[in-house]
Amino acid sequence: MAVREYTQVIKGKYDSKGTIKAMDILNNIPLTVEYFKTRPDVQQRIEKSINSKEYLAVYKRGTRSGFEYIPRDEGALIIRGIKVKDMNKTPQEETIISWDSILKPNDFYIDDLKWKYLLRNIIKGKNIMMTGPSGCGKTDVTFKAAKALDREVIYFNLGATQDPRSTLIGNTHYSKDTGTYFSESLFVSAIQKPNTVILLDELSRAHPEAWNILMTVLDPIQRYLRLDEKSDSPTIKVADGVSFIATANIGSEYTATRVIDRALLDRFAILEMDVLSYEQEYQLLSSKCTVNQETLLKLCDIVKDIRKEVKSDTPRISTTISTRATLEIVELLEDAFTLEQAIEILVYPLFSDEGGNDSERTYIKQVVQKYLATNISKRVHEDAQQIAENLQNVIKTIGE
Repeated sequence: MAVREYTQVIKGKYDSKGTIKAMDILNNIPLTVEYFKTRPDVQQRIEKSINSKEYLAVYKRGTRSGFEYIPRDEGALIIRGIKVKDMNKTPQEETIISWDSILKPNDFYIDDLKWKYLLRNIIKGKNIMMTGPSGCGKTDVTFKAAKALDREVIYFNLGATQDPRSTLIGNTHYSKDTGTYFSESLFVSAIQKPNTVILLDELSRAHPEAWNILMTVLDPIQRYLRLDEKSDSPTIKVADGVSFIATANIGSEYTATRVIDRALLDRFAILEMDVLSYEQEYQLLSSKCTVNQETLLKLCDIVKDIRKEVKSDTPRISTTISTRATLEIVELLEDAFTLEQAIEILVYPLFSDEGGNDSERTYIKQVVQKYLATNISKRVHEDAQQIAENLQNVIKTIGE
């Protein structure tokens, strides 16, 4: 009998409130309440697997899903031999996924199509502007894509540039021995290296003069930089295969940014980075740490509610929690901070406490309390027990 190729292997349990919690242990994805609403049949099967202490395995049976139960004591051995295959993909999609599975990093999440498009533009020496909320991985994915293609990245933080001309062109100096001479910038040498990825970070925070200098450099036809500070004002051609990747924060909450000139914007293909889904966030965090599953799920639940509120029609908060922030929280958890402590240090300061009970911070605390209430009640109970024991010891001492 041929070994079935499972698409999911689900482990279920009941929480303290009797609610079903389930994890697809084959793909390391938690199943959400929304999933159960759309698949009540799967929920019933998971309940059966919990009661029988088995795994629920899902496989393809024609155009539908088939189900079977695996004894948990044998499940781990069986799973190691499973090959997962998506039977719904066209041959073209299979080619894309197969190609991406070799190059795409397993510790970063980006849509397959966007990843392929990013790689394609780097290979062809085209310009891309990465947009998206702060902390979503715009800079990080640039380095990972360049590494996947074995290309050098030369980094320029334009948001921190005080003198655009010296950064992008160079400076004129004076020496008592040789007189006045011109010193080219690192940017000038960078654009002359074939097949290099040049990262223009925080382009939306750059001085407008930097934009003016970059106009001819980024133009797909001109592709040159004029060194007008030099005596003969030579033009430096951009080498073949050089790709310019810019990052930008666009939105009213980014107060230090500028509205990018349309002529400059037209020199880029826009690639918008997505905020991670609930499942992707959990997978990323679990791959980065050894924190227990229950704590990570609570963190993901809190972040999910906060992000959902920001996108609502009448949001009670003005900002959200980035993936960069959740990774920092996980680092604190690894260093023996509790989830409550990590959130107090890294999350609460992001939200204003103006307005008392109607403040953004109060709302965030209510969201956090909803998921940590059990922990808080347990801690209060333990504290009360400790106080009672201390009081008994004091009474005993006085009696003696």
